[in-house]
Amino acid sequence: MAEINTSAESVRALMSGALERVRKANTEYFDLLERGLGSSPLPIANQAKDFCTFMRRNVGATFDLGDKLINAKDMQDALKLQADFFQDQMRALTEQARAMSESAMKTAGGMFGPKI
Repeated sequence: MAEINTSAESVRALMSGALERVRKANTEYFDLLERGLGSSPLPIANQAKDFCTFMRRNVGATFDLGDKLINAKDMQDALKLQADFFQDQMRALTEQARAMSESAMKTAGGMFGPKI
């Protein structure tokens, strides 16, 4: 029985290490993307940066879920973690959609408003 537990711990350690490497690569990708957006002359560059921030947050939350699932005690714990994640993501999506539509309305208003 000790072999099974040791084996499970080995798998958890491998999964945690792999998840950490993917998380690091993801961080580097978003850093590069944000630098590229920062140098963009496009008028929607600010909205693109906001969208990138939202993507970074959402992907980070997914990695956090992965960390939690790797350490789940049993299937019931894993299902609760997934349900909580889903609810949190729905709340975040609602807030992000509101923020993006406000930003788009400001940008559109600036494009079609009076020129002073």
